[in-house]
Amino acid sequence: MARFKREVPQLSSTSSADVAFILLLFFLLSGSLDSKSGIYRRLAPPVSETAIKKKNPIEERNMLTVTIQEDNTVYLKEEPVSISEIRKIAKVFIDNPDNKDFLPRKTALDIPGLGTTLVSRDAVINLEFSRKSNYQTYISVLSELTAAYDELRKESAFGKFSKPFSDLSEEQQAGIREMYPLRISEKEIPENQVSHE
Repeated sequence: MARFKREVPQLSSTSSADVAFILLLFFLLSGSLDSKSGIYRRLAPPVSETAIKKKNPIEERNMLTVTIQEDNTVYLKEEPVSISEIRKIAKVFIDNPDNKDFLPRKTALDIPGLGTTLVSRDAVINLEFSRKSNYQTYISVLSELTAAYDELRKESAFGKFSKPFSDLSEEQQAGIREMYPLRISEKEIPENQVSHE
């Protein structure tokens, strides 16, 4: 009696390639890629040597110094302060609403779309920090300082145009930014400098 050999059917490799492709697409589309995020900062243009030589020192009344020490203590003009107070103090410093003589000098400026306006355009916030301080403290302080400028711009938009800042035309937004130019300088405290203790 003769035996017949059974042939083993071959598997179709095209369907397994399709399944692998679908699985790959599924993991690519449903997974999340680790995205790096940073702080949006517009850097100032490079300064020429002649401009540095002509540069005048900043008057003491025009500068607010915020210092973050290595133990994450925040100081405002040599006095300890909590992070929650920084925005309010910075707003008063930047705007100088009562035109006090120990806050930044106000000058009349002709701003397109706003007319002649008194602004304290020489106000500078100097953020000094220790390299050993916590990064989160640095970010929190910087966020509060930036929020002070944002709030002043929003309040000015409502006061001048009765609209939110985001609803203003580009010219109106540029005018309000000229009233409150974002001027924050950052400087690392040298290691050998003594802390406020």
